[in-house]
Amino acid sequence: MTAADTHFSDDWLALRESADHRARHAEPTHLAADWLAKRVAVSARPGPHLVDLGCGSGSNVRYLAPRLPAAQQWQLIDHDPALLERARERCVRLEGGDGDSVRLDTQRATLAETIARGFAGADLVTASALFDLLTADDVDALAAACVDADCAALFALSVDGEIRFHDPAGDLLEDDEDRFVLALYESHQRRDKGTGAALGIDAPMTLRDAFERRGYRVVESPSPWRLDADSLPLIEALMAGWQQALHEQAPEWRERIDRWYATRLAQLRRGEASLSVGHRDIVALPQGSPA
Repeated sequence: MTAADTHFSDDWLALRESADHRARHAEPTHLAADWLAKRVAVSARPGPHLVDLGCGSGSNVRYLAPRLPAAQQWQLIDHDPALLERARERCVRLEGGDGDSVRLDTQRATLAETIARGFAGADLVTASALFDLLTADDVDALAAACVDADCAALFALSVDGEIRFHDPAGDLLEDDEDRFVLALYESHQRRDKGTGAALGIDAPMTLRDAFERRGYRVVESPSPWRLDADSLPLIEALMAGWQQALHEQAPEWRERIDRWYATRLAQLRRGEASLSVGHRDIVALPQGSPA
């Protein structure tokens, strides 16, 4: 098991889904869809074979299936059997972008097991909100497995550390307390979560480098969450998670952390501030014509 196999509740995944889908940048998905269409056109198969790593309750598949071509065959992989069952229930009626059928298989496995097994027969490996939890070695092994399978990769919503508060006019709100607290949080994201130092906000850069070194064409696009009073349930859950992480990182600063938390959360609840949380979307495509 890797840190990426940490349990995430179905409630949390459902809470963030609409923000995730709004945030995703169109270009990486368009590039992946075009590449897959060409791959299918020169093959004898009716559609692409796609692998979703750490699928959770299926949010990534629900976003991608209507935007990708042909009769898709998905393999949904997660270590949590309850989430796999929820993913199957919620994705069973999906159709592809051309109105074709979408077939689903689910598999219970850890990320390490999946990478070790490889992606033979896959056209595209995808994942969402996963890579900040991984180590550099995890990402390198994943990129190598994609190269061995000659498949493309589409990885969405990797955090990049751009957490910002804004006033109602959209201007930046930032003070010494924000800088202090967010530096602590960045350190927490890089903590060893059991298998080595997690990538945290270095995940997008590490992903890009791992694929570019192997000759892939990589396109990276910003995909920030933009959260205001209409997203208050997500904001409250997110801020509570940050508060807990900050307590773990610096228990000696608990009172200072709690003052910051109370001040910013009150502003968000009153509509006096909004919050943006930076992510990056990455598509990595093998060089040459799909085959």
